Amino acid sequence: MKVLIGVFLAIAVSVSVLAPAPALAQDEIDWAVLPTDKAELEALDTKQLRMLRASVRYCEDFARQNHRNTACVFLDLDRAVRQSDDAALKTYHFGMSRMDRYSESRNRGAVVDRLLLMRDKALAAD
Repeated sequence: MKVLIGVFLAIAVSVSVLAPAPALAQDEIDWAVLPTDKAELEALDTKQLRMLRASVRYCEDFARQNHRNTACVFLDLDRAVRQSDDAALKTYHFGMSRMDRYSESRNRGAVVDRLLLMRDKALAAD
């Protein structure tokens, strides 16, 4: 019985330790700072993609196009975005889906359109 309780407690502790942490305050998305002009959004996309590629080079993760499962890449990129002073870049980066955020081969036009739509919906709800 003691062994069963011990196993249960060990599982409970490991689940609580491994559970994802709540989103950091700087990761909150402020849709109002995102530009409405597609050209400006494409410039943000280019900037974010350059930062992604810098993280890929730093982590030497050249074997794949999508780096969402490569901790070194996504942690380094998220850190770099958080440390930037560009609020629009932060919103652009964290507003993208995880699949798009860490992909070098994402459909950039579709991402821009999706973020514009999400921005419009979020601001209309306010």
